[in-house]
Amino acid sequence: MQSSSVGLTDTLTTDKKYLASNDSALLPLTVFQLNQHLPISQYWQAGRSDRWSAFQQAYKVSSQPKDMANISVQRCEQGKTWQLGNGDLSIQALTGWSKIDSPSVWDCTVAIDASLPIRVLKYNAADPLKSTPATAQTLTSSSQLPTHQANMPQARLILNADTHQRIWQMWTLLCPVEIPEQPRPFRNVTWLGHSTSQITNDVINHQTINEMITYDDKMPEATLFLNAAVDTTNMTP
Repeated sequence: MQSSSVGLTDTLTTDKKYLASNDSALLPLTVFQLNQHLPISQYWQAGRSDRWSAFQQAYKVSSQPKDMANISVQRCEQGKTWQLGNGDLSIQALTGWSKIDSPSVWDCTVAIDASLPIRVLKYNAADPLKSTPATAQTLTSSSQLPTHQANMPQARLILNADTHQRIWQMWTLLCPVEIPEQPRPFRNVTWLGHSTSQITNDVINHQTINEMITYDDKMPEATLFLNAAVDTTNMTP
């Protein structure tokens, strides 16, 4: 979840009407609403978490059953990892630095790694069962895999929501300038985000991204110098 800077410095109010109208408060409280339908034990949220517990407690008192379990709140910080015990699924935060006093570096990009292929669908609210596969753009310059890796089932989905160029500037500073040659760990690395992302070619190369999906089917500026083609392999039901 992504929190905005709005309301982080305002006077804390836990009035029910305020909680229902304030964007910054609605983000963590949405988790409680989702928990009515899905079992949630913890969640990550980008930004500052100083007030989340107060918002959650106020919402729980005013809107939720008294026996509802508390949900653990964690900051979405670069390097944080969650994974299943069998290793089939893991989630890693690639960005997010809430200790820096600037909302420009709070956004959290998450990498989801799975032992099976990951399929991205465009949600059909009218009929969810008829949701169709999202159109993927293949970066042909990096889509070819070595022969010994052709049968690797591992997949990575990078879920990006950056809103400022400093996010990836900071990320680049933490990564080595020269990347040593090493086997590619995933058969497919899919980037899912928006076409106005501030990513660079360095990010694309370092993450070995070979497939991109954006909400408007347009490509980020960083890919203009790469050969890209529409991938139809994931478009069949």
